[in-house]
Amino acid sequence: MSKATRLNELRLYINRVKKFKVDDLAKEFNVSRRTILRDLEELSILGVPLISEVGPNGGYQVLEEKNLLAVSFTKDETFSIFFALLSLKHFISLPFESEYNSIIKKFYLNLNGKMKDEIDLIKDKIDFKIDNQTKESPLLKELFMAAIGNEPLWISYLGVNREIQPIGLFSQYGRWYCPSYCYLRKEFRLFRSDRISEIRLSARSEKMNLNETNLNDIISILSTKKEYELIVELTPEGVGKYKSNVSPYHRISIDSKGHGVIRGSISKTEIDFLADYFIQMGKNAKVVQPIELRDEIKKKILVLSVLYQ
Repeated sequence: MSKATRLNELRLYINRVKKFKVDDLAKEFNVSRRTILRDLEELSILGVPLISEVGPNGGYQVLEEKNLLAVSFTKDETFSIFFALLSLKHFISLPFESEYNSIIKKFYLNLNGKMKDEIDLIKDKIDFKIDNQTKESPLLKELFMAAIGNEPLWISYLGVNREIQPIGLFSQYGRWYCPSYCYLRKEFRLFRSDRISEIRLSARSEKMNLNETNLNDIISILSTKKEYELIVELTPEGVGKYKSNVSPYHRISIDSKGHGVIRGSISKTEIDFLADYFIQMGKNAKVVQPIELRDEIKKKILVLSVLYQ
């Protein structure tokens, strides 16, 4: 274990246990007592608030720290974090938008000179495009905090008041969704976050305990309850295009000549997006079912034909 790694792990360890003795640390990290004393001195210089206690039960104690994130990362880990942050910049809406901008600025400013030079060299060589980010969701933070706090809400959804209890958030098709328990329908429902215009806390005394509810489990349940069966025929060119943007809820079968058929299920909220998506594929995709999706495609094509007459 390198010294930098040991100092990082030592800091995390002592912040967890709060009180400790040098001999215990030496045994935990398999180093000499003298090495631990030198490490503690370095941590103290770096700002870790340590106090020593004398007597038979003495040792060291770490005061409560307000900032515990002075963590050392390898070069590859630093690149991974930077790219993860970079991937968020094209979202029109984020739950913590201002905090995101502050985090990426602090992260960059705390890099050493050589690492900054490498980041500067490569940051213009990679980007992450988020398709169809056309709808703002200004209330993401409020929805997220309600999910964390297990709090029911009153929302205005497409102009209609609904009482819900959010489970969490996920992004798909370039839009944010908020799976929630709906007290009106008495079941879990999927709400598009950009369609929520107002939020206020509910005064409900009896509420669902959703703290242990897994977001992905609810998404799976909702995906099996979708209203419409989807069948789409693809040309070989369409198969290639579809594979680049495959949905986890749909499956595709391909025959010996390369033609494919998409099968799955969709909800009403996906009709608009999928109509645009399959129109973009032109003659390489033919929607067989549902009729509602076919009608939406026809309507959009009619609007386009009138525009270009």
